[in-house]
Amino acid sequence: MPTLRDLTRAGLWIGLYVLLALWPLLLLLAAPAQRGGGLSDELGSALGFLAISLMAMQFLLTARFEWVAPPFGTDLVYAFHRHITIIVVVFALLHPITLFGSSLGMALGWLVPGGAPWEIASGIWATYALAALAITSWLRKRLKLPYQAWRWTHGPLAAAAVLLGIWHALLAGRLLSRPVVRWLWLAWTLGWVGLILRVRLFKPLALLRRPWTVREVRPEAGDSVTLVLEPEGHGGFRFRCGQFVWLTLGDSPFAAREHPFSIASSALAWPRVELTVKGIGDFTRRMLSVKPGERAYLDGPFGSMSVDSFPDADGYVFIAGGSGIVPCMSMLRTLADRGDRRPHLVIYGSSELARTLFREQLEALSARLDLRVVHALERPPAGWRGEQGYITQAMLDRWVPHRGRHAYFVCGPGPMMDVAEASLARLGVPLSDLHSERFDLV
Repeated sequence: MPTLRDLTRAGLWIGLYVLLALWPLLLLLAAPAQRGGGLSDELGSALGFLAISLMAMQFLLTARFEWVAPPFGTDLVYAFHRHITIIVVVFALLHPITLFGSSLGMALGWLVPGGAPWEIASGIWATYALAALAITSWLRKRLKLPYQAWRWTHGPLAAAAVLLGIWHALLAGRLLSRPVVRWLWLAWTLGWVGLILRVRLFKPLALLRRPWTVREVRPEAGDSVTLVLEPEGHGGFRFRCGQFVWLTLGDSPFAAREHPFSIASSALAWPRVELTVKGIGDFTRRMLSVKPGERAYLDGPFGSMSVDSFPDADGYVFIAGGSGIVPCMSMLRTLADRGDRRPHLVIYGSSELARTLFREQLEALSARLDLRVVHALERPPAGWRGEQGYITQAMLDRWVPHRGRHAYFVCGPGPMMDVAEASLARLGVPLSDLHSERFDLV
């Protein structure tokens, strides 16, 4: 169950987010404008300030502060980051509609920013940057936009949307006519500029001083590969089994070529870190051709899905699909290195036996742990007597323990996770005993 410390941290984090998001409105309420305006003027301005504030907050959500993720999980933070973009776009569009009202027809002529006043043009360009950001992010896979191209455009578009929006508010002067408000707004602006610099400049500089080297490249089943990395000139970092890192390959972390990967190695094997990657995308296929000796940079560790969050469980149940077995392997290897004697269960969905990732390693772990491994194959070989097809509630009911207090970990493709989570709930597994992370972060 979540600890009091986790609940306190969650409450403080939510409270801080709400306070920072509403800070411009609270500021304006405390020091109202000297010149009055109608309801539409006040509401339109408030919507604009909220859009700018929430846009700036997006940098906080993705700044990867180590203290942000627990107890939410990084996947939930990034999911919130994606969904809040809808609200930002809605507020940004409602801002001019509400502000201009009956004069909106005249304002439509400013859709080409070249003919608009500077204070209006900056707001229009901010909206265009925000729209481009939302479209390329939400429809990246449908548009078949390569990951690398998306990474190159995402950061500049986000920074442009925030900075142009702030500049628009300063030039327009609406509700910022009083000097004290302008100075406080300037301080608020400098704070977000500092955060942008932290994300885009200072964090890569810190990573540049802590390089890693690819010592070994180990082919795995199912078009996968394991990269064994060791720190170069520093002590690496400690991590909790089940966590993940952002990997950048090449000579510089400024190249914006990073991608999140789960750690596959035991937490007791540090400072060595093993990352197992399945070549299913334009970025991950690049991993299949990595050579020993290449330089890398690791940002992390992140994530809260770990057996260490449930130290008093009677045992652990891992439900995985495809490459979702990777963080489970880190936890199982750590348990084996610790000499754990509790009973554990792995239910692992794969396409076919020959392409099952870590099949031999799971068998080896069964000799070191009280571990039962159940393979569910979509295309089983002739004579297969094990589970067949996708993971279902009936399958889980046959295997999951019905006595004792176990902790459950679910990781894999989204549809499989949806079925597993719903099935476990119907089987009576308490929500506090279930932990899952969805790795569709980008």
